[in-house]
Amino acid sequence: MVALTAFGRVKPQPVDAESLLIEYFRILESNNPEEELNRWTSSKSEPELAAIPIVVGNGLLNQIEGNALTDSAHYNAYMSAIGLIEKGVKAIEKSGVNDALYLITVDAGLVPVRYILANAYDKVYKYVEADSAYVRTAREIERDFGYDSEEFVFWINQCAESLQRKNKNYEKAISLLLPAKEAALHSPEVSDSTACEYLISLAQKYQRSGNHNEAKHLAHEAEKRMGKNHHLIFCVSNTLGELYWIEGNHDTGYSYFKKAEANAPSLGEFFVAGVNSANILRQTGFVELAETTLLALEKYLTSSELGVDDIFNYYESLGVLYTFSNPEKSAKYFRKAEECIDWVTYPEVVRHILNSQAYSNEGNSFKIISALDRAEAVFNMLIGDEPRLLNELLMQKGYYLMEVRDYITARKYLETAYLRMLDYAPGDPQLLIVLRHLARLDEIEGEDIRRGYYLEELLRNAKLHGESSNAYLDAVADRLHFHLQLGNHDGAKHNLDIYRKQRPNDFDTSCYEYRLKLLEGKFSEAEKMLDSLDDIFPKERSHVNLMRQRFYAAQQSTKIINVASEVFTDYKSDLMRQLLFMSNNERRNMDKELRSRRDEVICAIKFAPNLAQLALDYSLFSKGLLFHTQDEILELLADNDSARMEIAKIHGIKAELTRAINTADKELAHSLQQAIDSRERYLIDDYLNREKFNLRFERYNTAALLMGMSPTAQMIDFVEYVDAGKSSLGCFIIEHGQPINFVAIGETSNQDKDRIGKKIWSCLSRYVKHNQSIYFSTDGILNTIPIEFAEDEDGVPMCEKYDMHRVFHLSDIRKSEGIGDRVEAIGVADHNSPDGQARGLDDGYRGNWNDLAGVETELYRIAESLDGVSEYHRAFNDEATEAYVKSLSGQPITTLHISTHGFYRGEDELTKAFNDTTDFDHNIAKRLLMGNRTSASGLVMRNGNLSWKAEAITEDEDNILTSEEVETLTFPKLNLTVLSACETGLGELSADGVWGLQRAFRIAGSASLICSLRQVKDNGAADFMAEVYRQ
Repeated sequence: MVALTAFGRVKPQPVDAESLLIEYFRILESNNPEEELNRWTSSKSEPELAAIPIVVGNGLLNQIEGNALTDSAHYNAYMSAIGLIEKGVKAIEKSGVNDALYLITVDAGLVPVRYILANAYDKVYKYVEADSAYVRTAREIERDFGYDSEEFVFWINQCAESLQRKNKNYEKAISLLLPAKEAALHSPEVSDSTACEYLISLAQKYQRSGNHNEAKHLAHEAEKRMGKNHHLIFCVSNTLGELYWIEGNHDTGYSYFKKAEANAPSLGEFFVAGVNSANILRQTGFVELAETTLLALEKYLTSSELGVDDIFNYYESLGVLYTFSNPEKSAKYFRKAEECIDWVTYPEVVRHILNSQAYSNEGNSFKIISALDRAEAVFNMLIGDEPRLLNELLMQKGYYLMEVRDYITARKYLETAYLRMLDYAPGDPQLLIVLRHLARLDEIEGEDIRRGYYLEELLRNAKLHGESSNAYLDAVADRLHFHLQLGNHDGAKHNLDIYRKQRPNDFDTSCYEYRLKLLEGKFSEAEKMLDSLDDIFPKERSHVNLMRQRFYAAQQSTKIINVASEVFTDYKSDLMRQLLFMSNNERRNMDKELRSRRDEVICAIKFAPNLAQLALDYSLFSKGLLFHTQDEILELLADNDSARMEIAKIHGIKAELTRAINTADKELAHSLQQAIDSRERYLIDDYLNREKFNLRFERYNTAALLMGMSPTAQMIDFVEYVDAGKSSLGCFIIEHGQPINFVAIGETSNQDKDRIGKKIWSCLSRYVKHNQSIYFSTDGILNTIPIEFAEDEDGVPMCEKYDMHRVFHLSDIRKSEGIGDRVEAIGVADHNSPDGQARGLDDGYRGNWNDLAGVETELYRIAESLDGVSEYHRAFNDEATEAYVKSLSGQPITTLHISTHGFYRGEDELTKAFNDTTDFDHNIAKRLLMGNRTSASGLVMRNGNLSWKAEAITEDEDNILTSEEVETLTFPKLNLTVLSACETGLGELSADGVWGLQRAFRIAGSASLICSLRQVKDNGAADFMAEVYRQ
């Protein structure tokens, strides 16, 4: 059973599988199969006996037709056949007879037994077992045939192809292939055709992983060995065509494409080659040539030689081609592709989602994220293990989350992708992308050391693509930008010289040259360059205008007035478009950018006073923008039945999310938040009239404010802004018929809260007037300070000295409707706090979870004060549950009064409690942080104390009414909400005011709000509230 080769090596003599199988089935059909089978097996050698179950199992596998994933009968048949093969392989391993590891078949010739097993595992999606079997097959072939044998080179290539085909793990395939490289290049035992197939296979894997230099070298080695074999000429020419085209050598690349086309061994391969070359042409900017190539293939679509997957890829390619140039055509071809989608692989389904729903929405990061969510869901459900596709999803999700300013989640996705790529080949395109994204994220977050590391890695890896490649030049540009930001003149100049040599007339090149002039202090030359940019690149006007504004700001030049207004108009237009496609969660991430753009103009008032009105426009636009966006959207959709149904579904999912957080189901909470974000984006896209929406925002500007302003009113718009890196306070004084006046109040900090009110009114004493009603809107830290109660030199509170009114936004001033005709009072005195487990001592404040003896008195005093003027209903203790508050949603309540414990916990407090298992807040902090909540505010209802301390909540309601839950309620006639509890006015500060109960009740419909910025004495609350209602 052994054979001696010409090189003196003893090689295994494989078992004749066909003969065994024919004999086996003949015996089964005989009159006495059992007796004949015994006689037959007794005449067989040990290797042949071991091979029988393998041969039978393989024969059965070849007879089964159907999908093992969707059909349980087919799956069981596959598993039975695999069981036979596994039995045979174990017998061979036990016998130690290597001859039995190989079979001879009519169709394939010599076939390794373990390769058959690996293929069988692939068919039932046992990929881990399959990969292990492929690797072991390669080792056994090397052991039994020698590292320089024809068999070793041929089968290691087959194993590598099978291994990477399903998961595109090129790095693993390269690692498997490399031991046979020397034999393919130099061994006389290896035929030219086998060496050529091996070399082009290895070249393709290096190409896909980004190492183009090695790929081209191997492809040319393959070219020397391809002879006149049309299949080999086709494969080699196609690969060389791609390599030369991508590096910019289009003439050579195109000649190889033509050679491949002329040698296509079948119509199917000719068609696939045409589609592939068209995609390469499109990707490198030759769109018209790509279109011509694809349309020329249309005549072959009816051929029986084409598979359904070939037709799918053809239409998919046309859909991608027309994505930006002709969206209607693109959609048509994507629909045609979808007609074939039931016959393609799941990875192609994911790719179709990316092409038709994600990349086609370029410029709309929010729609793209929704599409990526769907692609991610399909991947997780149906694929699960295709590393490169998963890494692409992670990278894209991270990038677009960065675009919507969700930097924390973006980093999680990008770092996960990067860690998964650490064993990638140097220069891999995916590795370049993720390094670039991570460097940009570090730029945003000010992490210069880590950013420098990523940029060095990016440059080193990109250089492998060639110094004229786009990958390398983009890496140089990133490094150049980094040096300019750090003020490193030599580094910036060196990188600019490299970049400019390859891209001399590029807009980015001109921008870098301008920035280098600034770094060198050549300001007059820099200004001239800005003028020339306007002329040469008119389409970049908005970008150049922003550069001008920042240039004039740095020079403290009044010329800033000439461009600042246009910059604001462009920014406002772009931002409004973005806001329409954000979920409520994502809009929250806009805060930092809104403040930054506003502060740029406020700081310029010092040297350009005429900017005061524009700066106020920025303030009026940005202050409360996110609240107004949500409020206006809900109001515009209120009359649309379909939209209302969708909003109800979203509210239902939000309730499910709260339950998932309460039960500590992190995975469910994550998927529900994704569903909420996606539905909120598409709610706007499907139902909102954008023209009406944009018109609603016309009232949030200075001109509209002055037009509707009473001559007896005075308005003050406070702003907290950053000037030269320091937090400062200022305000805009607005009076009828007068120019806008900006008053800089000075630097501030959290430490001087108690004195800040006096400081403000001292600065404004010459502006405020006794004979006018003063309406003021606060910002930043002033949202947490009752400045209207600050006293003058004589000890008189400012709110008694002047007719003073605090408002959320100066454009939202409305006439008070009083308490109305229906008052609902809810109070909780006993929160079911067991003795000894309260948060602190019973200090008489409503900020811990102890009993509140004064609540019942407070509710009675309110009833007495109303004296029958309004309908009054009271819910106390057992009635005062979270479910009861929610049951009031939609009812015509005019005043809602809630007396209970209130709370606000910021991210630092939650993190501290999470890390301390003895902390009173530990369990609720753990649940909230798990659900990605970075702060929490709300009201503790009856039994809420028990839920607060519980590890998980099993009931539908936990009796902790959070601000997120309040937002889902609707009170159509609510004039006034009174929250008689500690710190109910606190929350996370932003350009949008205070994110917490204040904002939540406004969204729910409350026109006015009374809440506390400090702790409330339980025994004093009743007297205060009775007086409020009496007046």
